[in-house]
Amino acid sequence: MTAVRLTRYHQLAEELAESIRAGTLRAGDRLPSVRDLRRQRGVSPSTIFQAYAQLESEGLVEARLRSGYFVRARRSLSGQPPAAA
Repeated sequence: MTAVRLTRYHQLAEELAESIRAGTLRAGDRLPSVRDLRRQRGVSPSTIFQAYAQLESEGLVEARLRSGYFVRARRSLSGQPPAAA
């Protein structure tokens, strides 16, 4: 059985998704800017945009015009807001 090799943007998206799932990045947190990630990771802006687009399609992040990308609030499975305690 051969191992599946992920593209760079898949790797980046998976790392960020894991940070969101683990609670390291929480709802409302701003993700690093494309420029900052480009410098930190040494990848092209296209790679970062693809990773962010993947996370956006999975409902994990949202783009805000002229502000960047932010972690979305988790929605309940039933589509209803959580009940007050």
